[in-house]
Amino acid sequence: MKANYIEAYGGASAVKFGELPAPTAGPDDVLVAVKAASVNPIDWKIREGYLKANLALKFPYVLGRDFSGVVTGAGANVRDFAAGDEVFGVVDGMRGGAHGEVLATGQDLIAKKPKSLDHVAAASLPLAAATAMISLDDTGKLKSGERILIHGGTGAVGAVAVQFAKALGAWVAATAGRANLARLKELGADLAIDYDAEDFTTRVKDLDLVYDTVGGEVHRRSQAVLRPGGRLVYISAAPLPQGEPRAGITIARADIRGKRPLFERLARLVDEGKIKPQVGRVMKLSEASQAYEMSRTGVRGKIVLTAA
Repeated sequence: MKANYIEAYGGASAVKFGELPAPTAGPDDVLVAVKAASVNPIDWKIREGYLKANLALKFPYVLGRDFSGVVTGAGANVRDFAAGDEVFGVVDGMRGGAHGEVLATGQDLIAKKPKSLDHVAAASLPLAAATAMISLDDTGKLKSGERILIHGGTGAVGAVAVQFAKALGAWVAATAGRANLARLKELGADLAIDYDAEDFTTRVKDLDLVYDTVGGEVHRRSQAVLRPGGRLVYISAAPLPQGEPRAGITIARADIRGKRPLFERLARLVDEGKIKPQVGRVMKLSEASQAYEMSRTGVRGKIVLTAA
């Protein structure tokens, strides 16, 4: 099969596109012919070795984490999926494999593809949506009627977070650059804040939850807009400020582990029109190395790779 893989950590030149043996399915695995797969910052971070202390990879390693495709085979213990099923989901970080023509992944990491989406749109969602949904629901415990500020509301994760928070019944403020303020409103934000020209601490206060996808100074200043007993949930890898956090609030990092029930819930929300994909650019599987470099600098919407 054709795949994008690395044989050692490095920069853009470390990525090779070529032939590798197709994976085989273990007893709890599903084999999938990949139709589309999205690009995430985790791809180039893995490539460069930023996560090697946590991920002891076996080379050659096929990059890519989330995808949409068609089941071609399954292990002996798989009962809920069969050849021909259209599915979407993720691969385990240790295994990788979404940026190849065929992948093997655990049956607990996929779900049936939303009926209302094609493979490109479906592939753009699993990792970003899992991050947003787990952060707000499992970690942040966001409830209907609560007030939330989402930083980076037009990023891949932030855009899903805005839509998901509205689906939960929350009042939503979100930050973005001036060029993306209208898009925030389209996503459902009640208040759009221009982070280039406005100080968010003067626009909101007494919030129940802040969702920080930025880190650094934003993380520190976000504590001031929470009510006593409020929560700050973060996912950013940016350095966090030193010193004691503000008293009377809860700060927690989200632990992102997407499983089938979450992806099944996501598919329902999509088919109900409550979450819409944000595809920014579609590229060929063979252009993955270029796509990783684009991901480093930020792209409006998700980059999705298509396999022939």
